[in-house]
Amino acid sequence: MEDAGNRMTGRMTGRCALVTGATGGLGRAVSELLHHEGATVYVTDIDRARGASLAGHLGPRARFVELDVTDEESWSRAVAQVEEAGERLTTLVNCAGAALRRPLVATSLADFRWIVELNLTGTFLGVRIAGLHLADGGSVVNISSLNGVLATAELGAYVASKFAVSALTRVAALEFADRGIRVNAVCPGSIETAITDNQDFADTDWDAYVRTIPLGRRGLPAEVAQAVLYLAGDESRYVTGTDLVIDGGVAAGRRAPSLNGGGTPSV
Repeated sequence: MEDAGNRMTGRMTGRCALVTGATGGLGRAVSELLHHEGATVYVTDIDRARGASLAGHLGPRARFVELDVTDEESWSRAVAQVEEAGERLTTLVNCAGAALRRPLVATSLADFRWIVELNLTGTFLGVRIAGLHLADGGSVVNISSLNGVLATAELGAYVASKFAVSALTRVAALEFADRGIRVNAVCPGSIETAITDNQDFADTDWDAYVRTIPLGRRGLPAEVAQAVLYLAGDESRYVTGTDLVIDGGVAAGRRAPSLNGGGTPSV
């Protein structure tokens, strides 16, 4: 018997989605879920081998297109490939991104520009270029971050780029509304992906961090993908220009620690 959590409901049948950064943790989860729900999915990434492998793994209705999200011409070529295949783009998910952890005074201009180019400029180019070809009534979902609504020390370039992604999302929502295109942002908190596996985060005390999360754990890529599916589908047809925070309760506020180990004083 098919597991209820894996049962296809066809919520994206007839849709054509382009997902950037598709071979990363979040991008892969999003690509898999949209495809599972019936969409034709263009998995895009700068890594040809991994992108082609993912498209092959997904099977029918999945195609790989090489895309450097920071390059205007690369975006134009990617969108042209979708149209040359006779498809009409209905859904854009801007997943590509990276993080850099260091104090502002130790952040080089080159590193700052790299993060902003990948996280913000890449999203802008997607919204601008793919947005010109997006079908009326379509949907754009930008992956922002909890750090797009709540700042964290030593993540200055990342925080700046993600706050800007959330702001850009609102502007695009206003400008695309006349075409019935909804533009929203998903803001994940700490999610178990490779983005925090690099040396910058090697000294992070994850056990201590998890204790600050009201729900007591880090999130999973599949949980973020479900939020993207909601914003991409008809269930959210009256939702635009919003930040959907997926963070286990961190942004809700602070809890006072107690001697018994809980988040609030015992009564």
